[in-house]
Amino acid sequence: MMSLENTESLIEFRNMLYTFFPKRRDAIMNLLDALTSHGRQCDSVVQLSNMNCFERQYSSITDAIADGLPEAYWEDIEKWVHQKTNNNSDKPHRFVIDCTPNPRPHAKTLVDRHITHAPNPAPGNKPICVGHQYSVLTSLPDDAPTRGKHWLVPHSAKRVPSHQKGNEVGMQQIIDCIESLGLADEMTISIGDSLYGTENCRVTAAQQKNLVHQFRLNSKRNVFFKPSGQHSSSSKTGRKKEFGAKMNLSDPSTQPDSHEEANTEWISRRGKRYKVRIQCWNDVLLRGSRTFRSSQHPLRLIKVSVTDEHGELLFKRPLWLALFGERRHEIELIDAYQNYASRYDIEHFFRFGKRNLLMDSYQTPDVEHEELWWKLCMVAYTQLYLAKGLVPNIPQPWERYLPEYKASNNQQGTVSTPSKTQRGFAHLLKAIGTPAKPCVTRGKAKGRMVGETQPKKEIQAIAFKTKKVIEQVANSVLPGSEETTSPLNPQRIEELIKLVQASLTTLDLTPSEFSKMLVNSS
Repeated sequence: MMSLENTESLIEFRNMLYTFFPKRRDAIMNLLDALTSHGRQCDSVVQLSNMNCFERQYSSITDAIADGLPEAYWEDIEKWVHQKTNNNSDKPHRFVIDCTPNPRPHAKTLVDRHITHAPNPAPGNKPICVGHQYSVLTSLPDDAPTRGKHWLVPHSAKRVPSHQKGNEVGMQQIIDCIESLGLADEMTISIGDSLYGTENCRVTAAQQKNLVHQFRLNSKRNVFFKPSGQHSSSSKTGRKKEFGAKMNLSDPSTQPDSHEEANTEWISRRGKRYKVRIQCWNDVLLRGSRTFRSSQHPLRLIKVSVTDEHGELLFKRPLWLALFGERRHEIELIDAYQNYASRYDIEHFFRFGKRNLLMDSYQTPDVEHEELWWKLCMVAYTQLYLAKGLVPNIPQPWERYLPEYKASNNQQGTVSTPSKTQRGFAHLLKAIGTPAKPCVTRGKAKGRMVGETQPKKEIQAIAFKTKKVIEQVANSVLPGSEETTSPLNPQRIEELIKLVQASLTTLDLTPSEFSKMLVNSS
């Protein structure tokens, strides 16, 4: 029998989570347990109905997602997840933000499909796909054993509309999370890649005084120092100089001596030791615009170089980081380096979520149901996070001789990886039980009335974010163009339809709403 020690936190989390589903809560808990424990064994969502912990029929999956999840208290769930996963330490809260694709190339009736970035290993192919893009916000745990297993705490997943950018949606997502969790008065750190260092992202980050935004800089970028005293205090009339000497990150000759420096050590997975040199320049400026005076928002520039035992560089280019925010000087250089090194754990989360939690496997023509499914997958990952030290190690026959599966390490309380935790979660679930009530037979459903039919869904056009295509179509279709052919040309009519559909997507209007407005105006 499995010991039930230290399972009170997980049981409390599940019991409270059960109350946050006012409708179809029993079916939702069955679906959540089947996804958490057996998601790696299924190729599609409907196969979860074959698992032992799912006591209902496969049709209950649709009832849970389409009828139950829209009524869930998602804001309370997010606060409850933060409360159960936060250890209330004095360290700042560290959030990691990034986007990931959800390919839907064959969903012709799905709304707001667009071209989004997606890794493509085929040589010569562009790294794009047709589907949706989701901005995922997670936080980094504080304890070292949990960080060593690449765990994260998911907070929210938001679909990026076709007329918006994923990095801007993610920055606003961080601000909303800080306000909803009541962290405005506490120091927080947001970590993102180079896409989150644009001007709009910095404008959003400046809304929170206690937020320090950390992002990567391109190695070919130019930065500037503040003007020297003789230039800034000049008696000449006119606008004062805001930018001083230029520093090219790819040209060492333009890089002056750093203001601060720190050294640490990095041990690879093979046990090799490397020296890490961290240099810092304070009060560095980036170019801004008329709407955002970047000279009033200086950065803290960090350069990270890794060398081997012979003093040779391990990587061709150094890593350039930037710290943005009023409290940027409170972060130690080694902590800044380790924070960004932990950012790559979100890539592990994306891979695990799509492969073991069926995050991108739910096939539905309704975009609302797709968004709810992503939220449910994040709750399933949270259950695994809370059970990371409670499940037993269950090795495969070819793994029983590995050091991590020996009897000395096969003890309850040892932090396991997400995959190993999911492998043993079914055994833990049998021991702690479920708050869901047993399934009750309700008889045969009446079904649809005689003659009742469902409306046929319209085929939706793929939204392209580029403006050149829209301008080209507009010049060839709208009156006033040089070539004026017959207005009944089918090709011109099809081009006009594409132009109208693209414009309606940008204005967030449906064809029915546009037709009503057109009739009323006439």
